[in-house]
Order: sequence, then structure tokens, then C-alpha cells
Amino acid sequence: MKQSLLNRLAGQPDALTHLLYGLSEEQIYQRLSNDKWSIFENLAHLGRYQEVFLDRMQHINADEAPTFSRYVADDDPGFPDWTRLSFEELTERMRGERAALNAFISIMHEEQLMRIGLHPVYGPMTLLGWTEFFLLHEAHHFLTILKLGGSLRTADRPMGLPAIQPL
Repeated sequence: MKQSLLNRLAGQPDALTHLLYGLSEEQIYQRLSNDKWSIFENLAHLGRYQEVFLDRMQHINADEAPTFSRYVADDDPGFPDWTRLSFEELTERMRGERAALNAFISIMHEEQLMRIGLHPVYGPMTLLGWTEFFLLHEAHHFLTILKLGGSLRTADRPMGLPAIQPL
């Protein structure tokens, strides 16, 4: 696999250090809208999706062009378990799932990386393509977390003070 893709897969979660900076655990659990997930729920979704994604990658590696349905967290019986974790348990479990995913993908041979899995919206994708899709999906949720965090920081700070204090 391209080293740049492996680096992104390994390093992208480091963005959470900045995205969550200055937020209290209470804020991380807070929903700004009843119909939108909190930061915590976005993180639980990303953690659970790492498990789902690894399972899909294993199926692509083992089966001939498997077809997958679109993943919907609200329809996933495994998702609520992630939402019941404490914030500390959630982040620790996310790190463990990411390590397993990184280990699996990093040992794939070139011919394995070209194996195909069928997505209902995006069509046939190689393991490399699925990995790109995974990273884009995660980045989308990171952007959501950035926006939520910004709204929470802005709402809770006195006018004129920066949301993030310099290190």
C-alpha cells in the first residue's frame, strides 16, 4: 500500500486532539439540536464504523467481489453499545480498533489491495478505494465535530476571548 495512505490512516485520528481541545466532557455529550448527533455520538459512530469497515475489508479479502449494503448507524444493532461507553472507554476502544485496522491493511499485498467490494452507491471499489472512502467518511465527521466544538466554545466563552488558549 502507498505509504501516504498508510500515514493518513494512522495519523488522521490525531486531529481529534485539536478538535476536542478546550471542551469539557459535558460539552462533548451535549446535543445542539435534538435531531443531530453530539460530538460523542459522532465519535461512537466512527468507532463502530472502524469495526464494520475492518469486517468488510476481511470479506473483500476472502470473498469474490462481495456486495455490501449502505451502512446506517441507526440500523446497526452494534452502534448503541458504543454510545453506552464512557468517553474514556470510547476513546480507548477507538484506538484499539484503529490499531487492528492499521495492522490488517498494512500487511496486505498489492494483489490483495486490488480486490473488489461492491458498494450500493459508489459501485465496485478496490481495497485501496475503500480505504480512501473510509478516510473521507471519517474526515467528514471530523469536520462536523470541528463545527460542533466551535459552536460549543463560542456559546460558553465571554465575548472577545479566544476559544482556544495558546499552548
